[in-house]
Order: sequence, then structure tokens, then C-alpha cells
Amino acid sequence: MRLASFPIALALAGCAANLPMTDQDPPVSLAAAETAFAAHSVREDMRVAFMAAFDDDGVFVRNGWTVSNDYLRGQPAPPIVLDWRPVYTEVARSGEMGLSTGPWKITSKVKADAPATYGQFVSVWRRAGNGPWRVAVDLGVGNPASALWDAKLVTVTVRDTGAAATTLSAAEARFAAEAAASGLRAAHARAGAEDLRFYRTGNEPLIGKAAALASQALTDERWVWSVERAETAQSGDFGYVRGNYAAPADPSKPLGWYLRVWRAERGEWRVILDVINPAPPPRS
Repeated sequence: MRLASFPIALALAGCAANLPMTDQDPPVSLAAAETAFAAHSVREDMRVAFMAAFDDDGVFVRNGWTVSNDYLRGQPAPPIVLDWRPVYTEVARSGEMGLSTGPWKITSKVKADAPATYGQFVSVWRRAGNGPWRVAVDLGVGNPASALWDAKLVTVTVRDTGAAATTLSAAEARFAAEAAASGLRAAHARAGAEDLRFYRTGNEPLIGKAAALASQALTDERWVWSVERAETAQSGDFGYVRGNYAAPADPSKPLGWYLRVWRAERGEWRVILDVINPAPPPRS
């Protein structure tokens, strides 16, 4: 990740080194790219590191999904140090698309006594062949403490369980319809993977479907979910959907933005990560 806005800190992002890593397994090389990106941010500054890591059409949220490099070109470097580390990476069997997630930390460059702020980032990466990894999508949340900072890194390639019987777009449409009719909890009870990661601002990261379903952070809210983009890996076993969510009474006014990451398991699409970024409250 990185933040939801410059004032808070910058949208979470994953970072890629600019060198091919043909001698590493894809999820290991993705973790190395993310780690190199974080080191670049600490060494130089967040803005420069983001612009080096994001794909040309890579997006984060700035009051809506925004092309990162287009936005950052006109911004000064923020007076913060943004650091992070991956604790989990997962890559499609085709090796060109993957997920990286973990904790981030922000400290001030101008107020030495200001307390650090913490959260979790989610980044989807992609690459051409064995070329460098680039960030395609980045979204994150703030947490009240340094959750997962000391967690051990886990790297995974999607198991060869066969491509799903439906498209990812069809799976997302079914999920959204169920969530709108019966609530998000019911949708995840059916479609969530057993190792689901569920991230919400102000809450500790929930890891595991059972933990998510037992938490008050997973509500029965019946939002309307609108897809802005969906991408599936060449192997058909991994993909993501990003978009916005809104109240049924006013579906044209986003309450925030979401990213769901999916994998194919035994012919069915399962959600492996769900994160939202609420819209800022209106100014009074």
C-alpha cells in the first residue's frame, strides 16, 4: 500500500525493482520487487519511488481511482517517510500477475515527536514475460497499531486446480448481487476462500474466513457494488476486480472504493482478499 490520501499519507503501493528476476520463483521475485520499492521510498522519497514502480496505467485512490503517475507528476514530495514490507505474495501459475500485501508505517520528517501511523497495503502487480514487475492497482487501510509488522513472509503460487468454470466478471456479478440482496457477510460465507484476508480501516487485519465471518468488521451492509475494471491472469486462475460501492438509495454517489482479489479453486472463483477505502467525509 500506502495511504488513502497525501494528508493521511499516500496511497499504499507495492514497488517493483526495474530489473528482471528470471532466477527466482515468481512470488519470490514479487516479494523482492516490493521490498526494493519500500527501500527506494525510505532512501529517496515516496513520490519518486511510486513513479518508478507503477505501470503507466497503474492506479490508486485519490477521491476515486486515479492514474498514479499522472497524479504524482504535479505533486511535491510529502514530508513523511513511508516504509512497508510484504508479508504475503501470491502469483498466478502463468507468472505475470500477482498480489502483494503487508503492513506500512509512516513517520514525519518535520515533527520528530509525532507518533507513527500504521496500516496494511494491497497491491496487484503484473509484468510482461520475465520483465520487471509493475504496480497495476494499489489500495490500503489504516490500523490502530503495527499489526503484522513482524509476520513471516509467505510466498505462494496458485495451485494447479484448473481454471474456473465461469469468468471472473460473472463471479463478481454474482457476488455483488448476493451482497446487495443478503449482505456482504452472506456473500463472503459462500464465496470467500478459507484463507480470506479482510481489511477495513480502523480494524486489525482479519486473516482467515472464519475470523472474518466472526468479526463485526464484516457487516451485513447491503451496498451496490459497481465494477470499474476486472483483469484475469493468462492462466485463468487469478484476477482482481476494482470499483466503487454506494448506498442503494443513491447508487451514483460512491461511498468509497474497493478491490477484491480472486483465485480459482476446484472450478470456482474464491475471494482471497477484500479491502475498501471509504470516501472522505464532506467538508462542513
